[in-house]
Amino acid sequence: MTVEVVTSRFGTIEVPEERIFFFPRGLIGFERLKRYARIDSTKGASIQWLQALDDPETAFLVSAPTTYLPSFELKIPKSDASRALNEGLDLKGLETLTILHVDRVNQSLHVHVQAPLLLDPTTMKGVQVVTDAENATVTIPLKSS
Repeated sequence: MTVEVVTSRFGTIEVPEERIFFFPRGLIGFERLKRYARIDSTKGASIQWLQALDDPETAFLVSAPTTYLPSFELKIPKSDASRALNEGLDLKGLETLTILHVDRVNQSLHVHVQAPLLLDPTTMKGVQVVTDAENATVTIPLKSS
């Protein structure tokens, strides 16, 4: 089955139900938005969009942190891990994503590593956690095309 998703970037699209995630606490600064569709980007499989189902204007560019930072190692504080477990997430089977920001003026990509998203493909739930990452944002210069 598919879900009709209205977006400001892509118009109205159909998304398979298995690409819809529920964030019980929402995301930082967007606590009221709980449901997100995971949409593939036209830029390739390594970049995706996390589109809020209840707000067509809200979407986040996301990627696995190791795509840009191969040595990235997630360190979750115990308090956040226990909260995630209480929300029914299996920490062993989670996929980690980071929010990206493209700065077109300075031709750079910002990878936000301090508050990654943890997605559980079994329960279709997600949680955003604040980590002990030394650098909250890693900036990578974009290559000219």
